[in-house]
Amino acid sequence: MREVITKEIAFEKLFNAYNYGNLGMFIGAGFSKAVIRDDFSPALGWFELIKEASEKFEIEFPNDNELVGVSLPELATNVCKKMALKKSIEYVEAKRLFKKEICNIANWLPDEKRTSEFREIFDILNPAWIITTNYDLVLETILTGKCKSLSPMNYLSTPRNIIPIYHLHGTRLDSESIIITQEDYIPLFRPNEYRQAKLAMTIRESTTLILGYGLGDVNVLSAVDWSKNIYTEENEYPYEIVQALWTSTPSEEVYRDENGNIILEISDLEGFLNELIVYIINKQKEYDTELTHLFELIGRLEEENEELVQSFIDNREVRLKLIKLLSKFEHHMISSYIQFATVCMNKVWERTSDNGAFEMYDKYLNIILDIIINYDYRKMAPRLFQLTVKSLDRVLNYVGDSTSPLYYGDSWSATRSWHSRKNEIPKDMLLQVYHYSKQSYLTNLERKIRDLVSEDER
Repeated sequence: MREVITKEIAFEKLFNAYNYGNLGMFIGAGFSKAVIRDDFSPALGWFELIKEASEKFEIEFPNDNELVGVSLPELATNVCKKMALKKSIEYVEAKRLFKKEICNIANWLPDEKRTSEFREIFDILNPAWIITTNYDLVLETILTGKCKSLSPMNYLSTPRNIIPIYHLHGTRLDSESIIITQEDYIPLFRPNEYRQAKLAMTIRESTTLILGYGLGDVNVLSAVDWSKNIYTEENEYPYEIVQALWTSTPSEEVYRDENGNIILEISDLEGFLNELIVYIINKQKEYDTELTHLFELIGRLEEENEELVQSFIDNREVRLKLIKLLSKFEHHMISSYIQFATVCMNKVWERTSDNGAFEMYDKYLNIILDIIINYDYRKMAPRLFQLTVKSLDRVLNYVGDSTSPLYYGDSWSATRSWHSRKNEIPKDMLLQVYHYSKQSYLTNLERKIRDLVSEDER
């Protein structure tokens, strides 16, 4: 039974990649067909291209029965062989002429109106990259001035703010570059072949929106499979393969196929893209509002707002809310948070010197524990980790080794807090704190947590 998800979830995944900056697009012939429409010179799919080129050279084309089980590369190869026999020329020359004709036929471009309509869509989507199996230059027309067209012989690299359009199967500007016959595919499967490796890595490091393509090309299927297996650690970035699959009777259900790819069935590619950009625009407004509030908060952190300082010290809920925001917007607020937290903790520590103010050690300790218990070590900035661990070592000098008995000279409230909460420290964090304390000669901290770490991990 296939996993069904909502369109909202699928669109949100695309927005997250758009917002992160790693939204890529894989575009096939169906896209060009949708842009060109059925005008005087409609865009053709791969099969139609082979058939029209065959007619140009007056090569007998196989009937439907003869085409059963024949792949398109096999079909193109057979046509070139027939042409070589018919013209009494070498197969290599026949293939050269055939490819040149394919490039001539693929010289379709969208009119000004369609170019403008799709330009508006791409101005919003602003993909990080585009990979296409198309030979035509429809995308280059839409993205004039914003893209760089790359052939299979080029590296997938472009200047800043320029969208690379990588023609995986070649471009009609260079007939020798196009991949259409069986032997054209052979180099793609050589060990460490750049195109195949780059395609897999690019897909793996992005959220990929597939348009006008049915995932039917063997080297694309291979790259998608490889992308799912080359490294399987949990992503810290948006990663999905989302396919807008054309069908005349689309299902309203959005689902994952047997390979885990998200499938949205559509009957109108342009309508789908317009729906997506409306969602992105609205979601971006929500995100921008959230950022505005965040920057207001950062301003309060940086100006050391007295009310917020006191709330941080006295209210655990405020501290946890800030940690949650920090985890989500680390790059925006980490420096401000460290500065603010340092001010707060220094203020508490200053008050520990007051006569009989043992409860201040408890406040200080709980601020630290809230950070190390609730912040994932793998996502914690090294500077924040360093400051937090040294502060923990500092306060544990006033914490007893047990709650029974309690000794004069120790903070009894801090002692109770430490022994009731120390087992809440996540294992990853605990190990890192222990080894850092050893490395940095924080002997008191090392001694206090030694028994919390298994002997094998010391």
